[in-house]
Amino acid sequence: MPLAFVIARYFAYAFAAVALAWLLAFMALSAAINAGLVYEASWGPANVREVVARLAAEKDLGPADIPTAYRYLVVDETGKALTTDLEGTRLEDATTAAHAALAAEPGSVEIDGGGSGLTYAAFPLADGGACALVSEYLPQWAAREAAETLPNPQNLMLAAGAAGSALALALVARRASHVISRKMAPLTEAAARIGREELDFSMGRTNVREMNDVLDAMDAMRASLATSLEARWQAERRQREQVASLAHDLKTPLTILRANADFVAEELEGEKDADLAAAARDISDGAERLDSYVRLLIEASRGSGASAKAPTRPAEPCEQLVAEAAPVARAHGIELVADIDPAVSDAPEVPLDHTALARAVANLVANAAEHARSRVALTCSISNEALVIEVADDGPGFSPAALEHGCERLFTDDASRAARDGERHYGLGLFAAAEAARAHGGTVSLANSPSGGAVATIAIPLDVQQP
Repeated sequence: MPLAFVIARYFAYAFAAVALAWLLAFMALSAAINAGLVYEASWGPANVREVVARLAAEKDLGPADIPTAYRYLVVDETGKALTTDLEGTRLEDATTAAHAALAAEPGSVEIDGGGSGLTYAAFPLADGGACALVSEYLPQWAAREAAETLPNPQNLMLAAGAAGSALALALVARRASHVISRKMAPLTEAAARIGREELDFSMGRTNVREMNDVLDAMDAMRASLATSLEARWQAERRQREQVASLAHDLKTPLTILRANADFVAEELEGEKDADLAAAARDISDGAERLDSYVRLLIEASRGSGASAKAPTRPAEPCEQLVAEAAPVARAHGIELVADIDPAVSDAPEVPLDHTALARAVANLVANAAEHARSRVALTCSISNEALVIEVADDGPGFSPAALEHGCERLFTDDASRAARDGERHYGLGLFAAAEAARAHGGTVSLANSPSGGAVATIAIPLDVQQP
């Protein structure tokens, strides 16, 4: 069915419900009139002569003697008001009519329409004086207590009709909401499953034409997305397999490189050229670290390279970092100044991913060594219950753009720190360091030293639950 039909149907329901609410309110007023609880709107003008005939013979006429369908004014022989419930212009008009009735013949009554649904009736009283009755074309309570304490019956009917209409509209709206939600359930379910990348399913159907059109469009999107994701997954799988194969192939030349470097280092141990022996040992250590990175690369390509945190004393990774930074500095022909604060040795064990932290600092050291003029400083300390590792160089420092975006992935716009020998940058070193720090609940901050050079700082909290 068209959606317009569904909407029109509930408009009809709403109209019928409002009409029913007003009908029930009117029927309740009619029932009260039939039960004698309420005077109908025309009762006062229609029965004024019978009421006047009864009241004219009353002695000491008072409010209790007058039906609630009338407002009244009673005056004495001199025209002085004795009792009334009128005010304003109605009291003035009633006073004029009562004064005129003082000179009228006993048993006579003067009836006059005052406009706006009002009727005035004035008549002389048997014991002297006169009375004026004012009736309004409105239903009135028959009991005086009710008339004095409750709103007019017609106003109550209007309030009941309005409240019933509001309730009826709310019920119809709630019903419409449930029905529309039920009809939209296939859309909601399809959107949720697509959001979870569950693309192998059939779209539901409804009996609303426009919703089925949307479902058809979503089904076409689902099929297209499934095809696209399948192609992407296949490409990623092939890429992972290729990376794993290449990483595995690297293990053989790395083994040869490490074995030969160890052989050269052993042969040069007794020679006078200690620098060559140290260089050979650096090659061996570098090959060993590279071999561990290759293993991590193979594990990552298989989807098993998750972070491995273990309780570790902060002094252990700091000592390793200093040891691994020395060959990097020698390779660039610069001096390494390392300092580990004694407070680091006293720090308790905390969960650390030793390998990830080492790679993060290695990236900072490599970056500093590449841009330093003659010196790189590596310091480890405890500050504000955090392990702080600072790498500083005496190079040109970070550019303003690098200070703001240097830790973003693939950022390379660092003109003030151009690479030596035209070496290409990929914008991954600082990003990788920042990611490793973030995995430990820490941060990487970049700054320029007042004396010149760049300063990169890793802060790892030691007093909070790390993610």
